[in-house]
Amino acid sequence: MGLFLAVSGVVGAKKEAVVAALSSFTATRKGSFRPGARSPEDPNTLVLLDDASRCSVLYPSDFLEWDEVSRDLSMQLGVPVFSFHIHDGDLWMFLLFDKGEQVAQFNPLPEYWDDSISDEERTSWSGDAAAIASCIPGLAADSIRPYLRHWNLDEDNPGKAFPEDQFSYHDCWQLCDFMKRIGLRYPLDERGHILGETFEFVVPEHSSRN
Repeated sequence: MGLFLAVSGVVGAKKEAVVAALSSFTATRKGSFRPGARSPEDPNTLVLLDDASRCSVLYPSDFLEWDEVSRDLSMQLGVPVFSFHIHDGDLWMFLLFDKGEQVAQFNPLPEYWDDSISDEERTSWSGDAAAIASCIPGLAADSIRPYLRHWNLDEDNPGKAFPEDQFSYHDCWQLCDFMKRIGLRYPLDERGHILGETFEFVVPEHSSRN
């Protein structure tokens, strides 16, 4: 089985506000959310890493409502929130919400699930660097535009968005390089050790996804 993960990237809210918003979300779903020392292997472990007013939230591996909770956090907090996802180790993608409204989305392989995808749908997943930058204080569109590129899997050496990046195109972990550009950090280190705080996060009813 490949790698599946989901992360919310919150821009413009402090840890305490994000914790309160996550608690509210789980309460509306009749779930539970509480701090506690946990490992990434423990079921229902959520990891929250805060850096000034930017927070990264890594969800349990079996949690499927990453878009829904990201939208809810954006609405509650009134700030931009990215919903990042790595799918089966094959690609990374995101939706961006601002004040609960979706403003951008990106998938380097929009034909992944359906190769008969329309041109309109394909274009909708191409990302919008200007729209993203307009939501993130101090972010220049040119600093993220190179990441928003369709992957041509026939390329043997696709290169990187920037020479100093750690990961290349066609690598799902390019997500981490993109996150750094917008001032977010992935909440585990390269060895899988936790960098932030851990919580038990249980939402009994999950949405079904393909």
